[in-house]
Amino acid sequence: MTGFILTLGVLTVIYLAALLWIFLGLDRLRLTATAESPFVSVVVAARNEQENIPQLLNALTQQSYPADRYEIIIVDDQSTDLTASMVARPDDERIQLLQTANRHQIISHKKNAINLGIQKARGEIILLTDADCRPPAYWVEGIVRLFTPDVGMVIGFSPCELPRLSLPFGYLLALESLSLAAIAAGTAGWGVPATCNGRNLAYRKKVYQEVGGFAKIQNFISGDDDLMLKLVQRTRWHIRYAYTPQLVVPTMLVRNIVQFAHQRLRHASKGFHYDPQKVIGLLILYVYNLLLLAIVPLALLQQKNLWAPALFIGLKAISEFVVLFRFAAKMKRLHYLIVFPLAELLHVPYVVIFGALGQFIKFKWKEKTDSHA
Repeated sequence: MTGFILTLGVLTVIYLAALLWIFLGLDRLRLTATAESPFVSVVVAARNEQENIPQLLNALTQQSYPADRYEIIIVDDQSTDLTASMVARPDDERIQLLQTANRHQIISHKKNAINLGIQKARGEIILLTDADCRPPAYWVEGIVRLFTPDVGMVIGFSPCELPRLSLPFGYLLALESLSLAAIAAGTAGWGVPATCNGRNLAYRKKVYQEVGGFAKIQNFISGDDDLMLKLVQRTRWHIRYAYTPQLVVPTMLVRNIVQFAHQRLRHASKGFHYDPQKVIGLLILYVYNLLLLAIVPLALLQQKNLWAPALFIGLKAISEFVVLFRFAAKMKRLHYLIVFPLAELLHVPYVVIFGALGQFIKFKWKEKTDSHA
C-alpha cells in the first residue's frame, strides 16, 4: 500500500503541475488583431441536416463581415432528406451547394466533404463549422481578425448547449466541452495546443495545401480537427486560440446516452495516433485515473490509510475547479459549474472506462462503424 500511495503521490504532483501550466497558459493568450479583410470561405459538411440547415444559413448570412468578402459553401454528403433543397437561395450569391460522390468508397466521409469544399473555395482563409452549430454574428469577422501574418490556424470554443441545457445530463455534457476547451486554450497559450474542435476552426487555405490536406490522415473516420492540428503544428505557422465569448460557437447536445457513448468511443480511439509526447501524456493521465479509481476500494478493504483517497481526490477536484472557473468566467459560462460535484464523482470512472474501451470496441459514427477511426 505504501508503494501504491507513493506512486499515486508522484502522479498527483505531475497532474497538478500540468493544471498549473494550463492555468498560466490562459494568461498568455493574446487577441492581437489585423485590420485586413481578406476574402474568406465558410465550409460546412452536411448530411441529413434538414432540421438545422435553415438556422445555420440564417446565422451565416447575417454576419458582420462585409457581405462581398466571404462565401458560404455547403457540401451535401448525399443526404437522403431535404437538406440539399433547403440550401438553395437564389437571392444570395454567397451560398454555394456542392455534392459529394462515391460516398460508399470513402473511409472518412466528413473529411472528403470538407476537402471538396476547400478545393472549390475562393477564400484565403477557410472557416469550418457544423450544420448543428449557431455561429454568432461577429464570428467570421472576429476569427479573421486573429489571422495576423504569422498565424496559420485559429481554434475556438464550441460548447454543447443547444437548444437548451437540462439537469443533469445537458449540464454534464456542457461542462465536459468546457473542460476540453480550457485544456486547448491553456496549452495554446504556450504555443502547443493539445486539441481543437472542428465546429469552430479556421486555417489558411495555403496551410491546408502545405500539409497535404487530409492525405496523411485519410484513413481515420474522424480527425478533421485534432489530427489536422497535429499536422499544422509541424509547420512554421503559429496557432491561436479565440479567447473571447464573442467567438463562441454553440452546438446541439447529443440526443441520448447511446449517441454520447459512440461519440466518446470515437474520440478515445485516436489516443495512440498522436505525437509520442501526447501519447505518453495520455498514458500517464490514464494510469493516474486508474490508480485514483483503485485507491478507494483498496483503502476500505485494508482499513488503513483512509486519508489517502480524500487527499488525492480532493487535490484533483480543487485544482480542476480553479482552472475551469477561470476559463468559464472568461467565456461567460459559469453556470456550467453547477454540476461540477457530480461531474467530479463521475470523471475518474469515465476516463478509465472510455479510455480502455475506445481502443478495442467498435463505435458508430453516423452510418459508419469502425474500431479505430
